[in-house]
Amino acid sequence: MRFQVLGPLAATVALPSAAQPRRLLALLLARPNEVVGRATIVDELWPEGAPPSAAAIVQVTVSKLRKAVSPGLAADDPGQRLKSGPRGYVLRVAEGELDAAEFVALASAGLAAEDTQAKQELLTRALACWRGGAFCDVATGPLVEAHEVWLEDRRRTVLLQLVELQLAEGDGQAVVHRLAAVVAARPADERLAGRLAGALEGLGRRDAALDVLRRTRRALWDEAGVVPGPELDALYRRIAGAEWTAGGPPAQLPAPVPDFTGRATELAAVARHLRAPAPVVVHGAAGAGKSALAVQAAWRARRRFPDGQLVADLAATEPRDVLIAFLRALGAATAELTGDLTALVAAWRSHTVDLRLLVLLENARTEARVRPLLPSGSGCGVLVTARWPLPGLAAARPVPVGDLSTADSAALLTAVAGEARIAAEPAAADEVVARCAGLPLALRIAGLRLATRPHLRITDLATRLGDDRRALDELAAGDVSVRAAILPALRECSAEDRDLLRLLGLFRRPVPDWCAAALLAVRPAEARDRLEALADTHLLAADDHGRHAVPRFVRLGLARLPGELDQAALKRALEATLALAERVLSVLDKGFIPAGPPFAQSDAGAVRTATADPDAWRRRETELVATAARLAGRHHWHALAARLSDACAALAGTPWLGRSARAVSVVGLAAARRLGDRPAEAGKLFTLASVHWQLGRSRQARTYFAMAGTRFKTLGDPRGRGAALVAMADLDADAGQAELAVEELREALELLRACGDVRGQAIAAAQFGGLSEDLGDLRRAVESFEAALLLAGDCAGRWHDQVAKRYADVLRRHGRTDRAADLLTGALGGAVRTRERHWEAHVLRSLGDLHTDAGEVAEGERCLTRSLDLFEQIGHRHAAAYTHRSLAETRLRAADPAGAQQHLRRAMAVFRDLHDRRGTGYALLSLGKLQAGAGEAPKALAGAADVFRDLGFPLWELRALRELNAASSDSPAGDRAREVLAKIRI
Repeated sequence: MRFQVLGPLAATVALPSAAQPRRLLALLLARPNEVVGRATIVDELWPEGAPPSAAAIVQVTVSKLRKAVSPGLAADDPGQRLKSGPRGYVLRVAEGELDAAEFVALASAGLAAEDTQAKQELLTRALACWRGGAFCDVATGPLVEAHEVWLEDRRRTVLLQLVELQLAEGDGQAVVHRLAAVVAARPADERLAGRLAGALEGLGRRDAALDVLRRTRRALWDEAGVVPGPELDALYRRIAGAEWTAGGPPAQLPAPVPDFTGRATELAAVARHLRAPAPVVVHGAAGAGKSALAVQAAWRARRRFPDGQLVADLAATEPRDVLIAFLRALGAATAELTGDLTALVAAWRSHTVDLRLLVLLENARTEARVRPLLPSGSGCGVLVTARWPLPGLAAARPVPVGDLSTADSAALLTAVAGEARIAAEPAAADEVVARCAGLPLALRIAGLRLATRPHLRITDLATRLGDDRRALDELAAGDVSVRAAILPALRECSAEDRDLLRLLGLFRRPVPDWCAAALLAVRPAEARDRLEALADTHLLAADDHGRHAVPRFVRLGLARLPGELDQAALKRALEATLALAERVLSVLDKGFIPAGPPFAQSDAGAVRTATADPDAWRRRETELVATAARLAGRHHWHALAARLSDACAALAGTPWLGRSARAVSVVGLAAARRLGDRPAEAGKLFTLASVHWQLGRSRQARTYFAMAGTRFKTLGDPRGRGAALVAMADLDADAGQAELAVEELREALELLRACGDVRGQAIAAAQFGGLSEDLGDLRRAVESFEAALLLAGDCAGRWHDQVAKRYADVLRRHGRTDRAADLLTGALGGAVRTRERHWEAHVLRSLGDLHTDAGEVAEGERCLTRSLDLFEQIGHRHAAAYTHRSLAETRLRAADPAGAQQHLRRAMAVFRDLHDRRGTGYALLSLGKLQAGAGEAPKALAGAADVFRDLGFPLWELRALRELNAASSDSPAGDRAREVLAKIRI
């Protein structure tokens, strides 16, 4: 199959002739192998507004297209190219099937190549992919149009690079052959015309060169209303030996930014809106690059406005003065320039009624300053830049300019600082990009600092930008600074709005309207109005859930302005956060009991929304509760901090791997100590230990578990003491202290039996079963797990599933796959029902291992890939490393040693980083198999045996030795295996 979009839309199959299927195919080919949402398709097919039957039309269109691209295949056939899903549709396109992808790959390789010959060959091949204009026979919508603009820009860049190479080699004839038709079709392209004229001159064809330059000059005047630039002007003077004369319509556009980056979607939107006479308002935060975008868009659109382009800065000039300057540029008589504003407006409208004029008005503060300057001609275009959308302008088309994406931010920093500079410290450059928070002005200044200070390390700049106290001082270059851009917008705010922004900025994350309502002591609807008004000025940023956050540089700018923090308002918001979090917990866990009466009453509407889908609220707002806990601790509201810390831990569940996990645990512990609450202190020590454990910090976890256990023992709390001993046993077993782990588990079981903690006994028994297998006592392992299952049968939810999963791993390793499969199937169903993504990932890993051992490699890889995805979404790199190790085993079974090695490298890096000896042993065991299969000396198997011997795990040591014995005739390995076998009890 072959698809072609670089010219008329075509494929190696017959495509539908109707417009809609072709437009849909164009959209899917603009985003191949990506899910395109139904709403996106509707917006693309009907950019001016969809009919009521749009959804049905899309289904019919998809059906027609599916039959064309996969003839004879059903919709659910595995070979079907056009797949549908709950989120939309995806068109599967393999490598080498799409000419645009081939062009981009060749272009990127060619532009990056250092060898001149290779570069020229790659660029020539890239241009050969084109058969005409991209999507030239398809009526495109906004997304495809943006992609088309990007492809055409890329094509022009490749053409220029190739021409430059040919000129450097003195091959003027090749340049003429390549550019003659292009310049004839696009005579107003100054750079291409200049290269063609230069090549013609080099071939001795002076008259032909001058003819090209004259045609270009005429096209610029007639089609775009601008004069040739200095480069073309100098070229004409050199070839003709004479000057060009100026004249023609006004051409006041400033030069575009040479390193303009990104904004393809916004440029396409401006271009589309400029086709109508209504003003286009480009609005965004200070420093967002509104002017750069507007100028870039104006240059691209200028050919459609041959009567000229006029520019005014409304921040520095009154409307009357602007009109006088505009009228003078249009050749108005002196008598017309002396009237009052009303007379000037009348004259302006008379002069523009039949013109095709582009007017760029920068830094508009109000609609009143723009209205007198709007031309009357329907062929005119008006482009306005402002900090807010100016909704009062009749029929205005707003184009918001938000933060740059991470990729575009990196591209802008590279364009300004230089590729070599960034390539020297790529990780530090990523830090600079992150700390510039997508603000183009900040990125440009950071790039200028690097470009002008070659001895400034990017790492040092990143460190300075990460310090809130000096970031604004660093982001200044000459007379340009982020502070100078941000502070005027803040000073224009009322004192009340600045106070609200200051409070919201403390959270450093999106804040929901009910929390803002508590800050303001008003109803959520009133708070929402205030937040949306500030969002319109781009001093707040709204997320997809309607929450609002203070951008980083706005927050830093507020610190430089006078004002006091309303601590009473902050405390109200924190209390409201606690109240709603505890209401959600009471729904999620029927046994949840708050530590005391509520500090505040929750808003009824917020409660209804949160409790309608408490799990979604938990996922969305746990970090808000964490922030509230830290703020309460910082302001010494100890009782509030302790409750918030508990609520946060309960909402996060296990594992708690968020950025704030350790900080919130420390806040809760400090609060408990300040309050003198010894039981709470013991519990929070246990929570802090669990956080360290989940993050792979075994030494710190062991210390805190021991401290918690001591506190529980002093308090006479056998349940807490038993839980701490069980956790310490797991850590001690992994550290090679197997005998100590056994004693800890025995003591824990006695304590948990005495206090009747069935769930704790089940966990301890399962732990004992796993340790018994490691120690080679298989009979005791089975007995312990069977007892754990019986105990866990009385426990609701995940506890039984966890025991079942661990037991299934043991059964699988010893050939009892049917029982293992039953246990894992039940455990997976329980994890899905309770939405425990972390536990679902663990069970999927075990299922993947089970399928792999059974020779069902594809199914095993499917389970393991899903497990890895879940762990990576959660951020559990330690657990993900174990899944990488399992995937390596799958790849070994599939005879893919390179894939296996890649997974093992990732796993081993994490195990060594976290000092996980057990995991290292597992990875070495797999690596040894890989070495043996490749015919190499299986040194890793000996290393694995040594690790398991040090840990005191004879069964695992025996597995490593048997693999070693099978791979070589080394008799010591066999003797050692017999010695280890004697230690194993069956």
